[in-house]
Amino acid sequence: MSKFKRLTAAVIAGLMILSAGACSEKKDEEYPVKMAGIEITEKPSRVLCLSDSLADVLIASGYTDAIAAKTDECDQEELTGLPSVGSRNNPSFARIQALDPDIIFTDKTVNEDVVRKLENNDYKVFNMIKAKNGKDLSVLYSGVGAIMEGNKTGRQNGAKKASGLLQSFDAMERAIPSSEDSESGQSDTKIACYLYDINGKAVTNGTFTAKMFDYAKLSNACSMSDTSMAAIQAIILNDPEFIFCDVGVKDQIMQSEKFAEVTAVKKGKVYEIDSSQLERQGDSMTEVLSFMIQTAYPELRSDSAGEESETTEVSSESSKKEESSKKEESSKKEESSAEKQESSKTSKTEDLTKPPFEITEETAFGTGQSDPKIKKIQQRLKDLGYGQFKDGITALYGEQTYNAVLAFQKKNGLEADGMAGAQTLKLLFSDKAKKA
Repeated sequence: MSKFKRLTAAVIAGLMILSAGACSEKKDEEYPVKMAGIEITEKPSRVLCLSDSLADVLIASGYTDAIAAKTDECDQEELTGLPSVGSRNNPSFARIQALDPDIIFTDKTVNEDVVRKLENNDYKVFNMIKAKNGKDLSVLYSGVGAIMEGNKTGRQNGAKKASGLLQSFDAMERAIPSSEDSESGQSDTKIACYLYDINGKAVTNGTFTAKMFDYAKLSNACSMSDTSMAAIQAIILNDPEFIFCDVGVKDQIMQSEKFAEVTAVKKGKVYEIDSSQLERQGDSMTEVLSFMIQTAYPELRSDSAGEESETTEVSSESSKKEESSKKEESSKKEESSAEKQESSKTSKTEDLTKPPFEITEETAFGTGQSDPKIKKIQQRLKDLGYGQFKDGITALYGEQTYNAVLAFQKKNGLEADGMAGAQTLKLLFSDKAKKA
């Protein structure tokens, strides 16, 4: 068994509420890293992730390559092809033993009996607590960074990533049009909510998920609802204009008599967001927030002219079966327009290889920014085969844009940071840009 697993038997629950004393006494050295009763002496290279949210954090922090195995719930595209040890609450201990992981990441979504059994078998189990606010998010990312990359480098990188996420949320919030009515001078805040099920389990205060409503400048109709019954009553009383819900719940809401008079139902503004993706605390948060903002403020979408188009639902990889038929239909449309594209090939090539806007050394776009130029960037990336942009071409620099730019940079030998800086943009809009 790996030397990582024999130093300490268990991890104290609530690992991420760290004090200064929980860190290594030798803060100028990367390893050993000590926290909450566990010590690791070198950088782990075989990580087992039982939590899809923590998998999201690891991916966002740049530690994807260290993930050796996952659970079925970890369906992120970046983890495609990795072996699974089963479901998070019923994993195969035989597979885990065969994997011989250096460390295991879990959180409170994993059954306590599973965690206890892993600890009793001398596995180094880091049982993390999800962030509830910005400060918690920084602690979470710093802690994960310290485990994965050391006391100094890892913590710094983790804090930087968390800060970047929070800044992107702030930038997305600033892009939202002011809700103040110019004539009355009063705020016209839009009301929304999120339902996990038809019985009234809803997003309430005290979670980072609830913070998404604040960043989207939406008033959560169920913010103070401590029971499912209270949530249903709050929805009827507050009459939200938008209802977000888990996959499979939309039809139930639309057909329910108790919600029949709610504005969101009457206007057909009920949208599905997969609850697993909603709860993840990596870059998925950016995608969820982008979806909420573009749904509530269609003027920020590229297709906002006239009637609001059908909004693409946000769902995890495991719940995207419906999209296959849409992709097939889209493929047929692309084939039917192939001749038109061929006839205009020369002029289009000229357009693509010439920057559509001025690029200076200071030009740079990143996650959370909103700018009409981002539409040009997304379209060029899509034309080169980097990303499908299932939410359409928009002015928001979200997770899809970040991932597409990252892939482009890796393919074209650039520094891969996901930022659309001057060097990246100049190559992107040149005839030297390599296709995916």
